[in-house]
Amino acid sequence: MPASRTGRQLFEFRHNFLYNGTVPVFPVSDKKARALRDRLSALRCSEQDFEESFFKGNGVELRHRSTGIRIRCCQETSQALNRFLARRLLADELEARLQNKTRNQVKAERLREAKGKKSAPSLSDKFRQYALRPIERKEEP
Repeated sequence: MPASRTGRQLFEFRHNFLYNGTVPVFPVSDKKARALRDRLSALRCSEQDFEESFFKGNGVELRHRSTGIRIRCCQETSQALNRFLARRLLADELEARLQNKTRNQVKAERLREAKGKKSAPSLSDKFRQYALRPIERKEEP
């Protein structure tokens, strides 16, 4: 409908999600978008496997067609960011189901591993930082 007939501009959502296996452009860093794309390709998911619907202004509901998993995301005020977060949550859910666990159990395990890796350096680790020179002794004649 032309804007002149209603006095305001109308916005449409176009549901063309055939991206040849790549993730759509999101307002996140390239590193995060690449990590999501790699996770989805490792899970053998493409954009054609998703059915996306929008609600409440910025909310997104993402459904994985083959498994029937539904993810709703309305955490942020940006719809594009909610779309990214929904895909990331869906990848988490798919990974958890492959391990026969819940998404929260897998997240807790990751946190435990991360906390276990970051331990305080030991005394020998601290000494390795410095280049120690041998003590020079002067011999008496």
